[in-house]
Amino acid sequence: AAYYTAGALIDGFDYTRLELGPDIQAARFGTTVMLWSTGETREVSVPLQGDGPWVVVDVVGRTRNLPVDKTGNATVTVDGSPRYLLTRPDYERLTARNLVQ
Repeated sequence: AAYYTAGALIDGFDYTRLELGPDIQAARFGTTVMLWSTGETREVSVPLQGDGPWVVVDVVGRTRNLPVDKTGNATVTVDGSPRYLLTRPDYERLTARNLVQ
C-alpha cells in the first residue's frame, strides 16, 4: 500500500524542497506536498497553493479532510511516517490514473 500511495501521488513529478523547520523533510511534487519528521512528532504549518478542498493522505492511502485557514496554511501533525497533502480533485485524478491498466 505504501508503494502504491507514493507511486500514485508523487512518482514522475518534478520536486521542490520546502523549508518547514528543523527535523522536517518536505517537498512539493507537482501539486502534492510530501512531509515527515526525522525527530519528534509535532505540528507543522504548511503553506498550500491552489484551491481546495484539501485532503491529507497517510502512507497506506487513508484520507481525511484537511482544514486550511484563510491565508492558505494547514496545520499537520507529522511523525516519521510520510503524509501527502493535496486537493481532493487532484487526489481523485491521480489515484484514478493508477487504476487504469
